[in-house]
Order: sequence, then structure tokens, then C-alpha cells
Amino acid sequence: MTDAPTAGSGRRRWILYAAAWLPMLAAYFGAIMAGGGSALESFLLALHNVVPAALAGIGVVLACARIPWGSRGPVAFLGIHAALAIVYALAWAGGMIATRTIVESLWTGRTRVFTLTFDELRWQMGAGVLLYLTIAAMRYVTEVGGRLREQEARAARAEALRARAEMQALRAQINPHFLFNTLHSLLELVSAGDGRAEEAIERFGALLHRTIDVRRSAADDVPLDEEIQLVRDYLWIEQLRLGTRLRAEIEVDDDALPCTIPSFVLQPLVENAVKHAAATRVAPTSIRVRAAREGGRLLLSVEDDGPGAVLEQVERAEGAGLRLVLGRMEARYGGDGQVRITTAPGAGFRVDLALPSGAPASMMAARR
Repeated sequence: MTDAPTAGSGRRRWILYAAAWLPMLAAYFGAIMAGGGSALESFLLALHNVVPAALAGIGVVLACARIPWGSRGPVAFLGIHAALAIVYALAWAGGMIATRTIVESLWTGRTRVFTLTFDELRWQMGAGVLLYLTIAAMRYVTEVGGRLREQEARAARAEALRARAEMQALRAQINPHFLFNTLHSLLELVSAGDGRAEEAIERFGALLHRTIDVRRSAADDVPLDEEIQLVRDYLWIEQLRLGTRLRAEIEVDDDALPCTIPSFVLQPLVENAVKHAAATRVAPTSIRVRAAREGGRLLLSVEDDGPGAVLEQVERAEGAGLRLVLGRMEARYGGDGQVRITTAPGAGFRVDLALPSGAPASMMAARR
């Protein structure tokens, strides 16, 4: 289903390309007619000038597609196009000679090779170079314009998905079930005079404050250490509720902490592990969160030793939170990033992410 629109779009582009030559054809036709030529002769001579230029121009369009704007340094880029401009001008002149030779030979009934004088050839080369630059410029303007429109569309979609992701995380933290369980745990700590009560209240307040603060500031990227702290608070509070059923381990290399990642990226993975592993069974469940830099990559992983799942079912699942994160990252960064999901029944669940470490994090995918 995706091939048909692509083919249709390609046909439309070439139809527009052919139509773009009609003004030049009309200009040649009018100039020749004004010089005293007949309508038929003027039309044939106009075709003789324009058709070779248009056919050679197809090569220009294809060459520009093979040499995208910004793909090379300025000197190399200009040098390549300077050479191609000369080739195009020669091709145009050669095409004109060939078509004029064929037409005149057929018209007169005897073979006559059409030639250009030195002045005509010099003019033809200059016009060919200018025409090449015009075609190439139009091709690159279209390319850059398309890139900008695509980036704007992706940015708009990423912004919408970011807002939805933040609201999803906010609802996850303050939904009635989470609040009831957390407040119940806090009440038990206070009633028992447990020294952890004050810290629990502080962490719960910090968790809500951080979630709302990111939402208020519309921050799209946050330092990794902020996301890790959000995960620490979340897991600490969940440990109050689940007790020994939940064991948490967080390992983060110091040089990974300054890296930036999209806000609310790790938290849904950890929440997913609590929901599908620790909260569903009586046996203790370990959740491990790791972050490290390796080369130019930021490596993140969230792993649990819970019941696991069938990988094919995971790939078909439609968990709203993680699917929303996937859509947000795809919209913003395309295919830049690596994701690996490892799971099997009885073998736990693990998500590994490899993201650029020197810039805002790239695409991530994880569904459950």
C-alpha cells in the first residue's frame, strides 16, 4: 500500500518537471516566429533547442539527488557541480547537433551533419552552464523545502506526543490507586513511628513536584541524573507498598549523568516492570536500571527477573504508555537509535537502549 503513493508522487514530479520546460519552449517558438520562420519550422526548431536541454536536465535532477545539499564540503560540492555543469552544456550542445542533423537529413532527403560555429558553441556552453545552475538550484530548493516541512511536521508531532507522554506520566503518578496505596503506606509508617515516614513524605512530594515541574516548564530534554532521581523516588515509594516483593538496583556511570534524554523515557519502562513483574506475584522481584557511556553512545537498560513474556506478543501489544514513548521518539528522531527487547516466559524482561550521548537522546522503542 505504501508503494503506490510513492510511485504516484514520482509521476507527479516528472509531470511538473516536463511542464516547467513549456515556458522555455514557448519563448523559443515566439523568438523564431518573430524572426520570420513559419509556424511548423519555428515549432521544430524550438523542440530542437528545448528537448535536448530537458532530457539532459533529467541527469541533473538525478545527480542532485545523489549529491544531497550539505552532503559534502563547500569546495568539493562546488567543484563537482562545476564539472557537471560543463558536462551538461556539452550534452545539450551534442543533443542539439544530433537532433538537427536527424531532422534536416529527413527533411532534405540527404545526410547533412549540423555544426555549430565557435561563437555559437561558446554561447551554447555559457547558456548550458546557466541552465544547469537553474535546474540544480530549483532541485535543491525543493529538497531543502521538503526537509524543512518534514522537520516542522515531525517537531509538531513530537511536541504533541511529548505533552501526551507527560500527562500520561502525571496521571500514572497521581492516579487514585497509586495515591491510595502510597498514602496508606505513609499512614502505616507514621502510626508505627517508623523513622522512614518523614523521608517517605519528602520523596512522595518530590516525585509529584518533579513531574508537575517538568510539565510546567515544557522541557523536552532533561539531564539523565534528573530522570534517574525520578526513577529512584518512584521505586522507593513502590517498595513501601510491595515491601520485600520488590528489590531495586540502579547503576549509573558518573560520566553518563550529564547526558540528556527526553523527559519521562526511563520512568515508563520502570513502571512497566513494577506493574507486570513485581506487582503480579508474591515471590521477590528484582528490577535493575543501568546507564553507561560507551564510545559515543549512551547505553540504558531496564531489566526485571519476573515472569517474562512471549516476544511476539510483546511486539503486538498496545500498551499505551510505552507505545506513546515510541511514537514520540520516532516522530522526533526517526531511525537514529537502537533498541533491543529480550524476554521469554519465565526468563524476565529486559529493554536495552543505545542512544547518542553527545546530543539529546535519539529514538527509543519499547512496548509491552
